Amino acid sequence: MAYGISRRAYRSPRAACFTLTAAATASIMACLGAPQPPDQTPFSPLDSLCQDGEAFVRLYAAPLPLVESIAIHSWFVVKHADSSEVHRWEVWVSAAEPYGYVREDLLPPEGDMGAGRAYVLAELSGTASEPVITFIETRSPDYPCRDHYNLIWGPNSSTYVQWVLTESGWGVVLPPSAIGKDVPAHCP
Repeated sequence: MAYGISRRAYRSPRAACFTLTAAATASIMACLGAPQPPDQTPFSPLDSLCQDGEAFVRLYAAPLPLVESIAIHSWFVVKHADSSEVHRWEVWVSAAEPYGYVREDLLPPEGDMGAGRAYVLAELSGTASEPVITFIETRSPDYPCRDHYNLIWGPNSSTYVQWVLTESGWGVVLPPSAIGKDVPAHCP
């Protein structure tokens, strides 16, 4: 070891560079303050929606740890009509069977990421939500980038969410903090 830098850092200069860059960026962005989530008053509590007989799909987001002032993680929560069961769909940082990086019900529907409370970005209910729910449930297992993930450059969770929004025709515009939304979901 030389000057307190571990041998591991020498073996992995890219990882060390990334760590330093992430720490510096997070420090600078923390000075700017985290963006405020959108107004939540139009959205009913999830518990009351679950007791309702209507179908719904919600797009949630939560700030990411260390970069909470610049980046969010987003996911979908769906419920069929005349059901009280909800399911969360997202792309996660680790792959697992049966869908690779696409995960169903990995976390609670409104579970946050540890850097701030989850909030609703958009919602559809009733018959307008059914085509989006069907798309999420039937096409997510075949998401083109289900076997690829890159936190910084994408494809990542925002790439998946944008893919669902585009392909299902749900006209939601993701905020700039959905880093990775502009990465095309055309993986080999």
